[in-house]
Amino acid sequence: MIDWHCHILPAIDDGPETLAESLEMARILAAVGFRQVHCTPHAILGRFDNRPSQVRKATVLLQKELDATGIPLSLSPGMEYYLDEYFPVLLERPQTLGDSRMLLVEIPSQASAELVLDNIERILQRGYVPLLAHPERSALLYREGSPLKGLLQRLLVLPSGPATGDEDSIVAALWMELQDKGSLFQGNLPSLSGYYGRRVQRRAESHLEGGLYHCFGSDGHGAESLQAQLLPALQALAGYQKLQDTGYKAQGER
Repeated sequence: MIDWHCHILPAIDDGPETLAESLEMARILAAVGFRQVHCTPHAILGRFDNRPSQVRKATVLLQKELDATGIPLSLSPGMEYYLDEYFPVLLERPQTLGDSRMLLVEIPSQASAELVLDNIERILQRGYVPLLAHPERSALLYREGSPLKGLLQRLLVLPSGPATGDEDSIVAALWMELQDKGSLFQGNLPSLSGYYGRRVQRRAESHLEGGLYHCFGSDGHGAESLQAQLLPALQALAGYQKLQDTGYKAQGER
């Protein structure tokens, strides 16, 4: 298995503070079957001022420690980019996920749809593929009380014309741009086990049922939380996929 989103590098963002904790996270991931991990520290100007060269160096150093201790994980450098007003500066020399053209990106909690759409277009224009981290947790994409609640499920019946400038139309344009241009979506494994609450769990189940997710990530930030979250999340994913394989479509609360 591949973990596409993990804050495993030590002392670089809000993940583990020490090498010892990074190694413990690696042991936990390896124990449940992961064999490759994309190291994705935050890239947020003014808060986590990480640079690709710094991340690549930290990834190499941690890989050496894993090899020395016999932990069977292969690490790849990556970064989790915040789609804020400073993102275009970071896009000049970005760190993709390993050797791919994918950029892991996150929608800020207070971002406007206009800003996110502009940043997505910039990524596409540069020839990269946006991989949107945990869309099920995005406040922008699930504004409570909005007529766009559940937009993904109704996207195919929306008009395909340009946005009119109002917020709802711009959010609709954002989703259309994401899907029409080949953007991908990364689900958080703990979302499926209810770690972020039942509301997020329902969204994740809906995305899984609809085939939205391209890949999954632990979004691990520390050994203790990873230990508590990971196995229930994998069990939830396996159970849900088993139900789908038998032709079952989840009913009940959504």
